[in-house]
Amino acid sequence: MSAPELAVIVPALDAERTLPRTLGRIPKAGLPPLVVILVDDGSRDGTAEAGRRAAAENGLDLEVLRHDANRGYGAAQKTGLRRALDLGCRFHALLHADGQYAPEELPAVVRPLIAGRADMVFGTRVGSGQALAQGMPRSRYLGNRAISLLENLVFGLHFVEYHAGYTAYSTLALRRIEFAGLTDRFHFDGEMLLCAGKLGLRVAEVPIATHYGPESSSLPALPYLWEIAGICGRYLRRGYFFQRRPPS
Repeated sequence: MSAPELAVIVPALDAERTLPRTLGRIPKAGLPPLVVILVDDGSRDGTAEAGRRAAAENGLDLEVLRHDANRGYGAAQKTGLRRALDLGCRFHALLHADGQYAPEELPAVVRPLIAGRADMVFGTRVGSGQALAQGMPRSRYLGNRAISLLENLVFGLHFVEYHAGYTAYSTLALRRIEFAGLTDRFHFDGEMLLCAGKLGLRVAEVPIATHYGPESSSLPALPYLWEIAGICGRYLRRGYFFQRRPPS
């Protein structure tokens, strides 16, 4: 098997039921040689075993990394990203275990990286113009738009949104962003986008479809809003504090 060029990082918590179908939907064409890095973030069910079975059934190269206790969404991504860098992968994509973000869209998400047009790709639900028609709750849509507008005003950036979880990175982006110091919680993706914007990295915003069903995960609203408020407050007090290392 060829050395993997693409790492597909799947943070998973108690995802035994949804993970097999998600892995089975990863396209067999349109992607470079890949490895799936499953980060079992302290699951209490058979997430890891379900992942291994699904990978074997679908011919996927799989590595399983396990946290003995739940550390958080951002912490699971950090574990996967570090491993992907150790493996020497050139491209790195995040895929949610619950299938809310369609695995079939992976080729479109990583294409700007492979073509050399971007250092980071951020899949945006609201950028497609179809979020409400695809089932995004109106309250979530309006909240997303309002909070993203606020963050753009605070950070001096102009992104469509900060609150989707379909992201991809070049190795350059991961080397430039000191992601180990970012949140271990829900807003890791948004902080990565903020860092990329402030570092002047090339960010491609790619419209994506999103599925909302009973199996899809949902963030608790108040803790998430409190986390965002904390990030904005620290930024206003201290300026750009996520990245201190000068560009190489």
